[in-house]
Amino acid sequence: MILTIDTSAWAEMIRGSALASRAREAMEQADLCLTPSIVMAEVASMCVRDRFDDRVIEGELESIRESSVIVPIDDRIAISGAHVAEELRASARARRIPLPGLADALVLATARESHSGLLSGDPHFRDSPETVWLS
Repeated sequence: MILTIDTSAWAEMIRGSALASRAREAMEQADLCLTPSIVMAEVASMCVRDRFDDRVIEGELESIRESSVIVPIDDRIAISGAHVAEELRASARARRIPLPGLADALVLATARESHSGLLSGDPHFRDSPETVWLS
């Protein structure tokens, strides 16, 4: 199985939360793990908000690169992401939750374009059939 790893899964592992072991276990069972490049920026942003030192952030990003293949945003993912953004927004409106950002759409588009599961705890992905839910 191929797994695309969402920011929320990386955050659980970086913060050492109760779900960290579940995230690690899912990744260890995968044949291949992918991380969308936008997730690298989201992880760095999270680490800055959590007041991590830049060297620690660099170490976390290096760990992600060592644990997964970084998938760049190419034309195919950009176009797919634009369509997925509309889908996620409609779902969020129907469920009366905050609207997702474009990054979420690009993450889900990466999973779909790579025919992989999406390891996430983000409620925006709860209804997506690709989601391997962290709970």
